[in-house]
Amino acid sequence: MPTIDEIAKICKVSKTTVSRVLNNHPYVSEEKRKKILDVIKELDYSPNYLAKHLRARKTRTLALSVPTVDHPFFGQLIKGISNEAFQKGYKVLICQTFYKKKNELEMMSLLKNKEIDGVILGALENEWPTIEPYLAYGPILLCNEYHENASIPIICYDEFEAGYKAVKHLIEKGHQKIGFCFDTSYSQAQGQRMKGFLKALSEANLQVKEEWIFDGAFTIKDGFNIFNKLHNLNEKPTALFTGNDQVAAGIIKKAILNDYKVPEDLAIIGYDNQLICQVTAPTITTIGIPIIELGNQSVQKILSYIEQGEEVKREMIQLPTKLIVREST
Repeated sequence: MPTIDEIAKICKVSKTTVSRVLNNHPYVSEEKRKKILDVIKELDYSPNYLAKHLRARKTRTLALSVPTVDHPFFGQLIKGISNEAFQKGYKVLICQTFYKKKNELEMMSLLKNKEIDGVILGALENEWPTIEPYLAYGPILLCNEYHENASIPIICYDEFEAGYKAVKHLIEKGHQKIGFCFDTSYSQAQGQRMKGFLKALSEANLQVKEEWIFDGAFTIKDGFNIFNKLHNLNEKPTALFTGNDQVAAGIIKKAILNDYKVPEDLAIIGYDNQLICQVTAPTITTIGIPIIELGNQSVQKILSYIEQGEEVKREMIQLPTKLIVREST
């Protein structure tokens, strides 16, 4: 296993200089600092003595990954996390992945190079085995997402219960043909939501048709597209659990333009309880989730690992959701 002596020999510097870099000492030239860090990265050895030194060097900066910042949900999540971090004396670096695995890994390299102290994943683009090795360099936390095997803290919602009670509500309103929408990428969290959806249907002896399952549900424009698909079906669902308030608003807008009555011809349930739910006509029935609380708890949990230096372990914290009934059902 490489040692500080070997790092110093490769870089042609003293052991003291290597130690200064590991401890973020200011009196090292940028040229030497970069060379030493590059060699450490190239050798890629952890956990070991050097990795412990690297972990001990604090930047008081967290990284948060989100697919995009221009969606209201992620805007609120960023607000909750940034505000709580600021109160604790930390900064937050926002990394947009745009659903690309490469972008997520570039952010993880910041943890490996000790440019940040920890990572909060607001979504998961890569398979967990690809992310897991980065735990050698600092704590990672998953929020707003679920993974059955990830060996890290997970703070999320009870997606199964949310899907179940949304569809249960539609069934109680007399609907038997109920559709389901999911995001651009079908995550395990949305898989749990669909399980709740299917459970409610099964209890009522109802079936769902494959053509009533719509993907690509993220924006208002996606809602327009989903309505067009639904409108062209020979047998149409009479209700939709959209899983997204923006999508719900888009579907309602396009439905009304096509002389549908909402909820009589098509009932709609969103997800998130964004402000848009209260300004559409009709207003949107939705699943309310505590987004700010999600952000607060995520920061508190990851800082407990950063500041106490404990080994990261799997924890599951599920925050409650609430059915908020409005005019669209």
